[in-house]
Amino acid sequence: MCKGNTERILKGIKTVLGDLQLSLNEEKTKVVNAREESFNFLGFTIKVKENPGTGKKFPLIVPSKKAMRHIKAEIKKLTCRRNSALPKEIVVSKVNEIVRGWVNYFYYGNCSNDLLKLKGYLDERIRTYLRRKHQVKNRGYKTFPYRYLYEDLGLYKIPTTAPWTQKVKASGRR
Repeated sequence: MCKGNTERILKGIKTVLGDLQLSLNEEKTKVVNAREESFNFLGFTIKVKENPGTGKKFPLIVPSKKAMRHIKAEIKKLTCRRNSALPKEIVVSKVNEIVRGWVNYFYYGNCSNDLLKLKGYLDERIRTYLRRKHQVKNRGYKTFPYRYLYEDLGLYKIPTTAPWTQKVKASGRR
C-alpha cells in the first residue's frame, strides 16, 4: 500500500516482527501493485476501482470468493436433507449463529452486493429445508413467506446495505 521502496519497507517490517519474536510466512508474503492487480487478505479481496461518476479511484474491499463459498457451504451443510429430522428452531438457531458471525466480520467492507446475494441464498436454503421437512411440493414462497421466515422462525435478517449508507434520524427539539 505504498508507492516507493517496498523492499526497504518489507525489511523494516521483518525487523519489527523479529523484535516481537514473530516472523512473516515467506510463502504467503508477496508485494503487489494494488493499483494494477487485486489481492486477498484476511478473507477480503482488495482492489482499486474507479468511480464511474467522478473518475476518482478508491479501494474496493469485498469478501473473497473463497469466503463466499465457505459460508454457502456451511449454510448448505446445516440445511441439508439429513437435518430435516431436526426441529426447525434448532436448525435456524445454528444457521443464525454462523451467518451472524460471518456478516459481523465482513459487514464493513464494500459488501452490499455480496450480502444481498447471501441473503437470497439463505432464504432459498431455509425454504428448501422447510419444503423437505413438511413435504411441500411447490417452491414454498406462499407456504413460507418472508414474514414466516423472519418473524415466526426468527431467521437472522442480513443487512443488505453498508452501514455508512444508512441515514440516522437525529432526535432533538426545535
